[in-house]
Amino acid sequence: MLVAAGAVEDAAHDPAAEFLVAALRSGVSIHQPTLTFVEVGAAVARRTADPQIAAASVAELLRLPGLVMHSLDLAAAAEAAALAGQTGLRGADAVYAATAMRTGSMLVTLDRELLERVGPAVTSMTPADWIRASAGPGS
Repeated sequence: MLVAAGAVEDAAHDPAAEFLVAALRSGVSIHQPTLTFVEVGAAVARRTADPQIAAASVAELLRLPGLVMHSLDLAAAAEAAALAGQTGLRGADAVYAATAMRTGSMLVTLDRELLERVGPAVTSMTPADWIRASAGPGS
């Protein structure tokens, strides 16, 4: 979602960018596994074929207010592996879900498969749903 938020040509840009702006304005912490650096750098490099833009994107991520990074250490990897085994999640998706589970955070994602597979193990929703929920009743 972080890549989509920064890529205006991405079909998911609008909801991803709206979520990111709303989350930053609300002051919530944004918990991410360190895997995020690799995924953002790789996705931007593939899209742009420009290693400098990829490096700049990762550097920008580091400056994101409210960002809390969580190392993918042995315990975190074991939790992600167990969650993947229970839910059938792909490897990286399991790391994101396990990070949310471990930190008691909401998993906000554009990935429908991740939303469906994570089930009750992790509280999850789309960016649009998060914005609606954050706006409160009657908004």
